[in-house]
Amino acid sequence: KARKLTWLVIGCGSKLLITKKSLPLALHLGAGDFKACSAEDNDIVAGAGVRVSSLLKAAYDHGLGGLEFLSGIPASVGGAVMLNAGVGWPERLEIGPFVHELEVMTHNGLIKTLHRHDLEFGYRYSNLKKYIIVSARFRLFKKRKENIKIKMRKFLNHRKETQGLDGFSAGCIFKNSSGQSSGKLIDLCGLKGKHIGDAMISTKHANFIINRGNAEAKDILTLMKLMKTQVRKKFNLTLEAEIQIV
Repeated sequence: KARKLTWLVIGCGSKLLITKKSLPLALHLGAGDFKACSAEDNDIVAGAGVRVSSLLKAAYDHGLGGLEFLSGIPASVGGAVMLNAGVGWPERLEIGPFVHELEVMTHNGLIKTLHRHDLEFGYRYSNLKKYIIVSARFRLFKKRKENIKIKMRKFLNHRKETQGLDGFSAGCIFKNSSGQSSGKLIDLCGLKGKHIGDAMISTKHANFIINRGNAEAKDILTLMKLMKTQVRKKFNLTLEAEIQIV
């Protein structure tokens, strides 16, 4: 603040497209308490820098269920909470309802605690944009470990089958529109496999853009524009970006 630097918390880099050659100060919260994870009764307390996979392992180790639907999501706890990460299959499930309390930092460097009644979550939305998340307390419930494992495997397998986890991507590019799957709308426009340079609309899930090697931001932005234009033309719907463009 004293040096008037513009900064950006990047988490694991998911849901992020960097377009500028000159970046603001990037903050990666990956050390100390930001990586701490512990269990207290039915709660898991995790630093913002903890990977979601590590959060799920801690929950499993302590026989706590509720978050299995996050299996396979490549995010940090802070990023997942900030964007209210979730899935739409077999029903809409999101991380927000499990957040009981947050420790956050204001842009003035003050640490404060936000309680459940302070928090607002919606579809890929939270009221936390003005804060840096330091840690999160998740309120879960007791569950047999074998049942947790079965459910985690179910969600992970579904993700592999429908999205593919072996390519480089930022995840879903657009939010679902008016309750309809953006991936399905883009697919119905015949855009699967369309590519510009090394950026390609996934042949497995049309709401993913895959980097086949050396894709540039401008190629991805051009594909996004094409996807938006074709969906608007065919369905009269406007797609809204789910990824953050910097």
